[in-house]
Amino acid sequence: MTTTPNLPTTTSDYAESATDQIAQAGPREWLGLAVLALGALITSIDVSVAILALPRISETLDANSSEQLWILDSYGFLMASLMVTFGSIADRIGRRKMAMMGAGLFGLASIAAAFSATPLMLIGARSIMGVGAAALSPALFGLLTTMFRNERQRSTALGVFMTCFMGGMLLGPVVGGVLLSRFGWGSVFLVGVPVMLLLVLLCPILVPEYRGVATNEAGQVRTTDWLSALLSLLAILPVVYGLKEFARSGMDWTSVLSILAGLAFSVVFVRRQRLLSADARREPLLDLTMFRSRGFLVVLLSLMLMTMMTGPMMMLNTQYFQLVSGESPLASGLLTLPAAATSAGGFIVMPLIARRIRPGLVISGGISLIVIGLMVMALISPTTGPWPLVVGFALVSFGSTPLPTLGTNLIVGSVPLDKASSAASTSETSGQLGYSLGIAVLGSIVTAVYRMQLPHVAGLSAAEQTAAQESIAGAGMVWSESSEPVATTLRDATALAFCSGVQSVAILSAVVMAALAVVTFLTLRRIPAFQQ
Repeated sequence: MTTTPNLPTTTSDYAESATDQIAQAGPREWLGLAVLALGALITSIDVSVAILALPRISETLDANSSEQLWILDSYGFLMASLMVTFGSIADRIGRRKMAMMGAGLFGLASIAAAFSATPLMLIGARSIMGVGAAALSPALFGLLTTMFRNERQRSTALGVFMTCFMGGMLLGPVVGGVLLSRFGWGSVFLVGVPVMLLLVLLCPILVPEYRGVATNEAGQVRTTDWLSALLSLLAILPVVYGLKEFARSGMDWTSVLSILAGLAFSVVFVRRQRLLSADARREPLLDLTMFRSRGFLVVLLSLMLMTMMTGPMMMLNTQYFQLVSGESPLASGLLTLPAAATSAGGFIVMPLIARRIRPGLVISGGISLIVIGLMVMALISPTTGPWPLVVGFALVSFGSTPLPTLGTNLIVGSVPLDKASSAASTSETSGQLGYSLGIAVLGSIVTAVYRMQLPHVAGLSAAEQTAAQESIAGAGMVWSESSEPVATTLRDATALAFCSGVQSVAILSAVVMAALAVVTFLTLRRIPAFQQ
């Protein structure tokens, strides 16, 4: 029977569930955590590491602009679209088995990507890597729930895990810069192969298997509905694709139809899950009763909104470092280290703080710190240098740690054990959708402000002016081929226009995050501090 999950709201709720807590995890579980966290680190690094390698990949494989976009996006498309499906399947066939299959697939595809001879081969390999990551990520979250049943230990384990999972995206540019300064572009994909091999070899030794069995009232096993898996893919993939196209090309028929198609399939998917919940023979892919909990919904939507408003700022930082400050790829990567350091510290410290202070208060306090960081980022200008972005984003990164760490702990702790991977997959998918939304919405705002602020530069042809108007990257190509003083004039004008765009989205994001801080405080403040 499926139970309705409810986030605990009072101390007595925890007392009633105290019998569910088992003996504390030992050395084996903590060693297993290290292996799982390394797997999470590699899957998240791969989200951003390819960005720095793209110019060299394009030159070597002679990839056109469309192929370059697919090289970057194919990984994220498949990862975001399949996590819900694989999360639910992992709960049924075995989380350790799914994690090992995902790691093996990811490792083999990484080798294929590193030695790709054509853009199409690389796109295919990156797509398979995304499938492997989608199978691996929710299974890892589910395994943590199995290994760490004690609430305080689970929160600490999730803090370590999230340090790797979220910090990997920040470390991606650094790792990419170091590897590209010494090796070929294939090295950015090969770095994950030994880690995945280690995961496959050590998981059977250090990580216990868990397999949930869905039964009806008569005790009969309910089978997985594979049509729901297809509907899930058709619901998420077009939405992510449409948002990406909107971010690149603006509102056109391709992006609109794609998003509408995804939303239509989402309605069909939800209706089918409702029907299956009453079917004694088949198990729904996603247990909709999870969404009846107000706390579950608040955490899920807050994760999506926070990722939407803060995730794209890292991309804008990198553009400023390279195109306004003129830093090298390696130096640009190193400038992200303060944010990576504060993020790592936050993921470790926040679960400890939540032992004494209610998680809802810690979450709302962290979001308030995000607001401060965004206001510091809004001080950026061509003359300040990168310090507002470095300091501001470090504050944002630290403030962003309570919600995914404590929120994910609340989510997976509020559902039955056999639904943990499925619940975690909804959390991860909301983050992926939030990031895609942020790129589309905030990216469009930056572009619009940039184009409005960029004046006509004397000495440029009509084609060059059009290229400069497209983006600061396009302007960079123009000024690199222009003579002085035209190049200097264009560089100064684009720097000012770009900074105006960054200032606009930083202020907008700060306003939205301030409202979110109030909402999370009001809705989550009653959840008690984590128990022993």
